[in-house]
Amino acid sequence: MRSSIPQESGPGECRREKPSRLQGVLPQGHRIRLGRLFGIPVEITPSWLLLSGLVLWSFWERYTVDFGHRGDGIGLLMAIVATVLLLLSVFLHELAHALMGRLRGLKLTSITLYLFGGATTASDPGNPADEFLFTVVGPLANLALALFFWGVTIAADHGGVAAMAQVTGEAAWLNLLLGAFNLFPAAPLDGGHLLEAVVWRITRDHPRATRVSAMAGAGLGGALIGIGVIELLMVKGGLFEGLWLGLIGYVLLEGAKAEKTRAWIEQVLQGKPAYTLLTEHAPPVTSDTSVGWLIGAEFQRHHVDAVPVEDHGHSVGIVLAQDALSVPADKRFDLTAGSVMRSLAALPHERVDASAIKVLQLLATNPLVVLEDPHGRVVGAVSQRQVGMVLDRMRYMGAQQSV
Repeated sequence: MRSSIPQESGPGECRREKPSRLQGVLPQGHRIRLGRLFGIPVEITPSWLLLSGLVLWSFWERYTVDFGHRGDGIGLLMAIVATVLLLLSVFLHELAHALMGRLRGLKLTSITLYLFGGATTASDPGNPADEFLFTVVGPLANLALALFFWGVTIAADHGGVAAMAQVTGEAAWLNLLLGAFNLFPAAPLDGGHLLEAVVWRITRDHPRATRVSAMAGAGLGGALIGIGVIELLMVKGGLFEGLWLGLIGYVLLEGAKAEKTRAWIEQVLQGKPAYTLLTEHAPPVTSDTSVGWLIGAEFQRHHVDAVPVEDHGHSVGIVLAQDALSVPADKRFDLTAGSVMRSLAALPHERVDASAIKVLQLLATNPLVVLEDPHGRVVGAVSQRQVGMVLDRMRYMGAQQSV
């Protein structure tokens, strides 16, 4: 499953984030960088550690009670191996997405594992074929793993290694379940994005295809919430299963809502230039301007997150509001814009007449995007906060026109 205004996926599901997404329910807090694989950053969130503990406890209960491995340490060992295999399967699902994305020329940002599974962050596929191929390899990876683990189970069973057969047999069934569930044609599941690719190919209307996928996702999410409520109220001992199904349904509903929002953003910004996203134009200052004056005259008076710096008519840098405001109050009139400005080379650039959607894609992995006129002079910078203000205004104007 994926997101692009980030949304969470169900247990063990894959999710892909599209850079145009500005907000959502994917955890945006602390992430732990584990390293890089094939040049792709791999991260986990603290919630992933919680997931690991819950899965381990669940397997341990199952193997000690159902299979009688109580007090001999075998049940705990089986639970550890089963947990590792399941979490590895989720990671390989994400890695399959990432490798296919690289093969199709998509820009990959990271693989993140968290409470409800994982997310592979990549640039937005530009055509239905890329969308389909990038998406389908995740569930196919789980189905391939299911076949592999079944083979190991058969071999272990014939070899008389019952404990291994139990663990790998369960891994096979879980991979089959993950692969099959992700193929449901409902966003934000992988199957929803396969549906989106097909509708996109037929209609040649990407926003419409996204809305169709989102509607299916909302239906599936609502159905899971209903089943969870029935399980909770009418099935003896169904507390855990009912709550879990309800939670998955809620996450799917939020994901479908985010997909619908993404389709609306793509539709309203289609064909619009980048300068549409500028809320205000900040006049440039010279490098010897004091930080105190800059804060009072620009950042506190205007809705801007950056001010360009010019010397002798040439752009030399840009001061971000966060950098200026981080200067201690008693030193703001002693330091100059030139001492706190950032190099233009350190930030992504686009011309003011570039596509607004392209700017959104850059904002997924950058604090802001510098906009320049055709002569290379900085005219402003776009941040996610500013884009949110522009979209809110567009949404309000659309609502007023529909009244």
